Amino acid sequence: MTKRRALLRVLGAGVLSAAAWPTRGQQTSKIPRVALLFFGTRARNASYDEPARFRARLSELGYVEGKNVVIEERYAEGNTQRLNELARELVEAKVDVIVASAVAATMAARHATGTIPIGGNVTGTTNITFGGKHVDLIRELIPRVTKLAILNNPTNAGAASYVASVTDAASRSNIGVIVTDVTRAEDFPNAFTTLRNARPDGLVVAVEPLIGAHSAEVIDFAATTRLPAIYDFGEMARRGGFIAYATVYIEHYALAADYVDKILKGAKPGDLPVQQPARFELVINLKTAKALGLTIPQSLLLRADEVIN
Repeated sequence: MTKRRALLRVLGAGVLSAAAWPTRGQQTSKIPRVALLFFGTRARNASYDEPARFRARLSELGYVEGKNVVIEERYAEGNTQRLNELARELVEAKVDVIVASAVAATMAARHATGTIPIGGNVTGTTNITFGGKHVDLIRELIPRVTKLAILNNPTNAGAASYVASVTDAASRSNIGVIVTDVTRAEDFPNAFTTLRNARPDGLVVAVEPLIGAHSAEVIDFAATTRLPAIYDFGEMARRGGFIAYATVYIEHYALAADYVDKILKGAKPGDLPVQQPARFELVINLKTAKALGLTIPQSLLLRADEVIN
């Protein structure tokens, strides 16, 4: 039976898709190899552990690591050059599936294939843009808000739609918006200076792998400048950020496992429908709110999925 190598990607905006390309000849490995390729760091905590969630779902599907599947993890630690090297290594090793977490990781894997065509077989998961919801939450917390800033990586596939969503919602409430971009690690100091000089009433952070890799710096900046910040990634609030509203991103990895299972059993990625994780979460950090001198409305606390005291 001819197997296919497949590439699954989790974009910064939470989009997961899969693309398959034909192998040159027949693969003969007895145990399929699945690689998890991350642009960021190897972060582990009880609430957010992507490989653990991926492994747990594969286990539910009947896979036993080392017996009928091999799972490898690669982390670029936010280094683009290292990411490209890891992608090439995985392609040269001819793993059966690459689950690439981030646009950058996906592009690195695509480039690493050389002349092997990716083709149009694409599927996976997608994510709703919450820009309007984030503006509504900021307005609820800071009724007199007149200016919002967005920290954004324009190279991310979901960046443009997110910025447009925030801008549209803000304009309807006569709120001005400034967009501060980062595309590499070296951009953060200048971005922070720009934000500090702009003196916005609130900050909206479009979290993706680059920004996520520098989450500690972003959270620290918001704290030291006493700038209320809302994030589209629940973990940012758990790590000390003010408030977050987003899909439960960890569920993308459970869905990724479902796709891997189907692909390894012979399904064509192009025949698999795009899905979206069904769970969403509102996370509020009361410790940070207190440090900012803000009082969270009781109505909002009652709506929260998690309140950090």
